[in-house]
Amino acid sequence: MPSRKHVTAAAAALTVLGAALAAAPAAYAAGGTAPACIARVVDEMPDGQHVWLENNCGKTMHVKVIVDGWYDSSCLRLADRASRELVLKVGTYHKTVVC
Repeated sequence: MPSRKHVTAAAAALTVLGAALAAAPAAYAAGGTAPACIARVVDEMPDGQHVWLENNCGKTMHVKVIVDGWYDSSCLRLADRASRELVLKVGTYHKTVVC
């Protein structure tokens, strides 16, 4: 049977861990910022913000576009040398993360 001291220490550790996880941004939970080999171009157009992604990593990558003020993209599979365009009619591009 654990002692009261061990239970208190475990409860404190869980509280700290819970607070850290609650404070972690969604992008961090998704795996962090995508590497530089994922080229990103963001351009303002009359129909919204266009985000172009191109995979130059030498392998298939899975990435997600984080959008401020709207929903993030789904996890996108990009084969090596493949590209993808997203049009943001609402919200603004924040960053690209691995997923």
